[in-house]
Amino acid sequence: MNGEEPPLKKTKLPNKQTSNPSLPEDLLLSILARVSRLYYPTLSLVSKHFRSLLTSSELYRTRSLLGCTENFLYVCLRLSRTDHTPRWYMLRPRPNPILTNRKKKNKSSGYVLSTIPFTHYPRGKSSALVTVGSKIYNIGGVINGSASSTVSILDCWSHTWLQAPSMQMERDSPSANFLDGKIYVTGFCYRKYDPSNWMEVFDLKTETWEPVLSRAGRLTIYRCHDHTYNVVVDEKVYIIGDKGVAYNPKDGTWNSLGPEMDLRLNGLSACVIENVLYYYSNEETIQWYDTKARSWRVVNGLKKLPKFARFANVRLADYGGKMALFWDKFVASGGGGGYENRMIWCAMIALERSNSVEIWGQVEWFGAVLKNPIPVEYGFEYVAAVNV
Repeated sequence: MNGEEPPLKKTKLPNKQTSNPSLPEDLLLSILARVSRLYYPTLSLVSKHFRSLLTSSELYRTRSLLGCTENFLYVCLRLSRTDHTPRWYMLRPRPNPILTNRKKKNKSSGYVLSTIPFTHYPRGKSSALVTVGSKIYNIGGVINGSASSTVSILDCWSHTWLQAPSMQMERDSPSANFLDGKIYVTGFCYRKYDPSNWMEVFDLKTETWEPVLSRAGRLTIYRCHDHTYNVVVDEKVYIIGDKGVAYNPKDGTWNSLGPEMDLRLNGLSACVIENVLYYYSNEETIQWYDTKARSWRVVNGLKKLPKFARFANVRLADYGGKMALFWDKFVASGGGGGYENRMIWCAMIALERSNSVEIWGQVEWFGAVLKNPIPVEYGFEYVAAVNV
């Protein structure tokens, strides 16, 4: 062999893809369904197949069957009065949060509003938005300068928009809420005046719209073009405006709510948490409505919250029994000393009812969640928790 080493025998290396066979599809779906949706953006980078699975209806049906659904806060902002394409966000944990001051009693929130990208969005503004399960209904509004009856649905599983049956009436700036399998829509219809036009209902089972027939005397309560705000309390639709009425769908009766519901709609923010109506106004307090006493009471224990600016935009939302509170702060512009932009802050508040006349709030955290400046003239379109 003349001292030479024998030639190495060539061996075929095993294929990495075949040495680790893929998991069965149903098992992979079961595994992914148990993972928090917060990690889906990262998992979608694994492969095209993963991206497809993470937006599939089969995955979310599996999450529902396994009881792995989660509540996520969705926030919709319109950056200007003429903006026909609002921005949608989800509240997510901040990537690799860093506590800049560990001695602070109030830690950094560790959360951020993350943009939701859409390939298309239904045009228009001043629509009513209402959450039903994992979907958000976008109802009516103004399209090309005219009131609209169109209805579209944001599927929060796949973040795609779907079409739904149109209302019977065109409505500019309507209000809507969901109760017992139906969506109730009120206000701002501009056809020939008829009290039956003022309120209509969408049955999710039959996917049909019908007017809510009015009883005698209703003409003196609201006009067809009045602006209203709807909430659901005690299985009734509370309709708040310059007057207040409650509609009971079970027997079709209407009742006056009294002068305490004469709330200013400009800047109104209200939400219902565990059947209690909460309200914030420019009086810089959060109040709750005592249905027995028919009066408003202040929520105690919120002194840790920073003082809001006089003209701050504030929104309340139910987040799994807790109160999600959003507001803004002005951001100083360059060298001019003026305020041209704002940033969005959020607080999470646990609520406890100590007795029949007191509700206490405990501030769990608060902090800036959208630090990129947005225009001063922006507005909140919608804030709500969606179960997905």
